[in-house]
Amino acid sequence: MTRRPRPGCPVPAREGVSPTRIRLPRDENYASLAGFLAERFPPHDPEQVAQLMARGDVFSPDGLPLAPDAEYRPGGHVWVFRPLPEEPSLSDEIPVLYEDDDLLVVDKPHGLPVTPRGGFVKQTAVTKLRVRTGNQDLSPVHRLDRLTAGVLIFAKTPRARGPLQSLFELQQVRKTYELIAPLNPHPESDAPERLPQHPEEPIRVRSRIVKDSSSLQAREVDGPANAVTGIRLIREFSGTPWGLYAAYPLSGKTHQIRVHMNHLGRPLLGDPLYPTIDDEALRHPETRLQLLAREISLRHPFTGDHLSVRSDRTLEIRTRPEDA
Repeated sequence: MTRRPRPGCPVPAREGVSPTRIRLPRDENYASLAGFLAERFPPHDPEQVAQLMARGDVFSPDGLPLAPDAEYRPGGHVWVFRPLPEEPSLSDEIPVLYEDDDLLVVDKPHGLPVTPRGGFVKQTAVTKLRVRTGNQDLSPVHRLDRLTAGVLIFAKTPRARGPLQSLFELQQVRKTYELIAPLNPHPESDAPERLPQHPEEPIRVRSRIVKDSSSLQAREVDGPANAVTGIRLIREFSGTPWGLYAAYPLSGKTHQIRVHMNHLGRPLLGDPLYPTIDDEALRHPETRLQLLAREISLRHPFTGDHLSVRSDRTLEIRTRPEDA
């Protein structure tokens, strides 16, 4: 099937992956384009760059393949299909929960990244869904961590992307998460012994959360609150120290629910980052963080209808499949 190029890109995607646009600095000059690419990008191997160009993976702004001896044009740009990393095979089970002309809402599984990042490109929700649907305009409009499962919304059209993203930015979307965490806080915590169960009276955690690119963890710091989460207990798991909780984030900071549950002395079951980093669990592809985006409710940006979509997934008292 021929894939339509994304806006501004003259080259169709390959297996859901579009080429990268690379600018050629105006104030620099190189003997060849290959020399520039070899110097700028790992593994800085001229032979690998020559092979890349010989395969037809480097294109001009007009979409024409560039040969290994192509000249460097200061101030211009090229399109490059960069070599992809080796990736573990991840779940293709991404059920559709709702779809219309502009929106696609799916039920993301645990462990599947939403967008290409680090060692994941093809094994991401957006790439898999672009291949499945043939729609290269498909774009997620909000974040969902790799280890979190549940409701995930995509814009199917360029016109839908901005209005949908604005709903999240303006906090006009109601998000309900479910999670498994200890019933009682750890002994050093001064958090309440039990959290409220009444749906109308969740405890509210307010703090300032920051996330540095140099750290895997987000952290709470002094200053005006930029993150607010309502949290309540739904039920106890009989005969265990675990409870099922609902969380209602009013903002969308990185790891917000995980940080706020840790603030309450109740880190989530299966969390490899909080309160401490578990390197082995982070590396294990089957690690199960027991956090689920259960429901998202919003006003449709074009029809004005109220839309509420729920995940069909469940949470369990386990952190890997072999724990079952």
